[in-house]
Amino acid sequence: MKFTISKDRLLNSLNVVVRAISPKNPNPILTGIKFELNNNGLFLTGSNSDLSILTKIPLKENDENLINLQDIGVAIISSKYVLDIVRKLEGDKVEFEVVDTVVLIRDGASEFKLNCMSSEDYPPLDYDVSGVKFTVDAGVVRQIVDQVGFAASANENRPILTGVNFKSNGSNLVCVATDSFRLARKTINIQTGQEFNVTIPAKTLVEIGRVLDNERNVEISLNDKRVCFTMVHTIIVSRVISNPYPNTDKIIPDYFSMELSVLAQNFAAAIDRASLISIENNGIVQLSLDAEEVKISSRNKEIGSVIEKISAFKYSGDRLDISFSSKYGLEAIKALGCTEVTLKFNETSKPFVIINKADPSIVQLILPAITYQ
Repeated sequence: MKFTISKDRLLNSLNVVVRAISPKNPNPILTGIKFELNNNGLFLTGSNSDLSILTKIPLKENDENLINLQDIGVAIISSKYVLDIVRKLEGDKVEFEVVDTVVLIRDGASEFKLNCMSSEDYPPLDYDVSGVKFTVDAGVVRQIVDQVGFAASANENRPILTGVNFKSNGSNLVCVATDSFRLARKTINIQTGQEFNVTIPAKTLVEIGRVLDNERNVEISLNDKRVCFTMVHTIIVSRVISNPYPNTDKIIPDYFSMELSVLAQNFAAAIDRASLISIENNGIVQLSLDAEEVKISSRNKEIGSVIEKISAFKYSGDRLDISFSSKYGLEAIKALGCTEVTLKFNETSKPFVIINKADPSIVQLILPAITYQ
């Protein structure tokens, strides 16, 4: 294998596939990136068995020669070293040449020699996922990542909660994530054509979100074992989480007796400042509401106290005092991405929701916190 390639294009592609690689993988071959060069271009692969990413760099794009191909071939190169080397080379072009079990990497001023791993030991990866197949606008996929994915749990003790549940009745796709203390739900009107219910690791969706910048559409293929996201030059395949997802249909109440509308930026800033006094892990704050006044407060015997008054608001309902995680509140407001947010409540001990009235497709739910101040 021998070729010369644009450094910037190669570096961008390496940064994509390396996201699927774990440096501590017990299988040494999977700590490497698979370079496969043929007459269609350079194909780079990274995998950790659960997640696999394949991205292609064509020989030519928009009348620009990206790769000067001299000899086709396959090589497995250490992900850590090849990424660092390419990143720090100063030339605009990088040359790769594989001689026996060594790859030479040079840009005219620098030359590195790295030992390659045997390509015969690299496990075969199947990117053909049979099952339900549909196409989604890339912007919708980004919304799922940004508005829902963050609410999944980071605790591996309940693996099913580390994923985002994708459920379709054929005409609507409902995406839900929860860590059991909060919940995010996004409803999308899309003709998938079939019913399905699968849970995709949130980490996979994060990686999808990082490669969507130049994409218009994403083709999604899924079954009860795997899911495949196909873009113009990149394919990402992931396992799905096998356990059944908890039934969350009835968690969000149909009726609320109290409602607060407030400017999102002002509300978020007040929550953020009030959380400075809290020593709780998630910064517990208290929201106090009545027709005359809206306050956010926090108190700690060792540190002190803070009260933030909200000047512009609309509130209907009885007086209410409710405590919640500032972290969850701030992340919910950020996910909604709107100028004004509406909070709906029932009582101190019941979950409340934060919504954007202009976009009913997304709902953020938070369980109140119990405090002993």
